[in-house]
Amino acid sequence: MNPPTEYDAAWKATLETFLQPCLAIAFPALAALIDWAVPPRFLDTELQEIVRDSDSGPMRVDKLVEVRRRDGVRELLLVHVEVQAQRDDDLPRRMFQYFCRIFDRFGRPPVSLAVLADPNPQWRPKPFTRVLAGCSLNFQYATCKLADLELEPWIAAGNPVARVIEAHRMAQETGKDMKKRRTGKLGLVRQLLESGMNELEVREVMRLVHWLLALPEVDELGFRKEVKEMEASMQTKRRSTYERIVWEEGLVQGRDEGRLEGRVEGRVEGRHTAALELLLELVSERFGPCGDGLRARVGAIRDESRLRQLARAVLTASTLNEFEARLDG
Repeated sequence: MNPPTEYDAAWKATLETFLQPCLAIAFPALAALIDWAVPPRFLDTELQEIVRDSDSGPMRVDKLVEVRRRDGVRELLLVHVEVQAQRDDDLPRRMFQYFCRIFDRFGRPPVSLAVLADPNPQWRPKPFTRVLAGCSLNFQYATCKLADLELEPWIAAGNPVARVIEAHRMAQETGKDMKKRRTGKLGLVRQLLESGMNELEVREVMRLVHWLLALPEVDELGFRKEVKEMEASMQTKRRSTYERIVWEEGLVQGRDEGRLEGRVEGRVEGRHTAALELLLELVSERFGPCGDGLRARVGAIRDESRLRQLARAVLTASTLNEFEARLDG
């Protein structure tokens, strides 16, 4: 049985980790308006309160982000992003509904964005319109159809989200052909290892590729062996990046050639330890050796999802002090 594709988890992580390069590709005019020296603030709790009683179907990701403008206007911008991975004819109404609820909650209108990540080239949702008894409404939200994007210039420029979109398209094309997916995934991993992206970006994109291009367990173990052989033949300093990610994600491990190792006792604790070690390693790579005090504060965190959230925050923090402020937040 083929594993499900983790579209929602992958795009949530993409928006949280790579918001700037994501908007640069999908909505360049907005990306140019934002002061990226000020870290974006994700309003996940507030958004959940706003949409609590609305329908939340599968294959959808919503994010509400507060950013600062760079044009001298002191007002902060609210940006609502919805990623829609399958056709949904109710999208226009829902975008308008969220716009109204966000406006009512914060007293300022959001910029409403819809990323159309579905594979249907004919689906082009229209504005939300209503006309009745002399009253009219025409709500237009910005859209980006991923299938329309020309990725090569962005890949050449080192934009990490271009690789995520590439993996997303491949996931849609290979949902029933695991052989083709395995071959394509190996090519993507090679390109990542040979790319000019920094180590943290490569690791995060590799994780997203892993989620989007999930393979059955037997194929996954064979794929990992192919990656090891490929890495051994490559002239690169990067080694075992994919292997580490698989281990960190807590997948089934292979033991001896072609043999599946069962899920072991203590896996939850092992995943927590892996997430903890990864976070400390990322901090050391970005800002230098971790002091005992910082290690103790990180070590006290028992929530694995919080550790992974902080690991992604390392990519966007400009200084160690800024990261520590997020740690305490």
